[in-house]
Amino acid sequence: MISRLPLKGILTACLMCLPSLVSAQQPGFASTLQSTLDQSAQSGKFTFVVFHRDNNAATRDFYQQTQTGLLAHGEKAVLTSAKVDDPAERALVEKLGISRAPMPLAVVLAPNGAVTGLFPRTITPDLIASAIVPPTMMQCMKELQNQKLVFVCMTKTDRIDVPEGVRAVQQLPQYKDRISLVGMRVDDPAEARFHQQMKLEPNKVNGPYAVLIAPPGALIGHFDASASTEQIAAAIHKAGQCCNDENCKHNHAPQASGPAGSRR
Repeated sequence: MISRLPLKGILTACLMCLPSLVSAQQPGFASTLQSTLDQSAQSGKFTFVVFHRDNNAATRDFYQQTQTGLLAHGEKAVLTSAKVDDPAERALVEKLGISRAPMPLAVVLAPNGAVTGLFPRTITPDLIASAIVPPTMMQCMKELQNQKLVFVCMTKTDRIDVPEGVRAVQQLPQYKDRISLVGMRVDDPAEARFHQQMKLEPNKVNGPYAVLIAPPGALIGHFDASASTEQIAAAIHKAGQCCNDENCKHNHAPQASGPAGSRR
């Protein structure tokens, strides 16, 4: 059965459809926030941005809660704030689509530019922890936010083995520009959280093995070396992810059971 990844509020539809952020400075204005994001990218840190309209008691309390929650995460993250109507930050605000969002609002940006959290008015230590995602999950979120189909290819060494069926699907004209391959070591303890969310059992990975995730965060299926090109393509079709044509019948098809040969 095609299912949604249980990502506890992070990989929601609105979040996953966001483009990953690169430099978005408004011409003629110096963006302090963009400078902070650039520094975070260089140092490999997550940036928690508290957006607000007024520096009132609610904003100050929200900022303090975020600051306190981040104490448990050491050097993994930095905290900053920005006025949502500041002309210098307009490009970032528009890219995030938050100009009319409830304030205060915490937006979490990963070092690679992926948005890993959007928390309006309320933030807790658990929400903060959920937004500091494992490395491979962070990479996948960026690709998904760029509307890519992501095959997470499992490996027990530093060499990434890609199932032949996945390689073949990647060469099909309708998919060649829409597929990203992301490698992940199944024995990396830092990725344990992502294992759970992909419903992955690492001890069952023997040889080439890939998990397919589609925007906005749909778990399409698990595919090993025996999965054929036709089986993988059929799973993509049934998930309504075969193309960007809104008139395609598959984009309106109900979710259905995955094809034989997929591994769940």
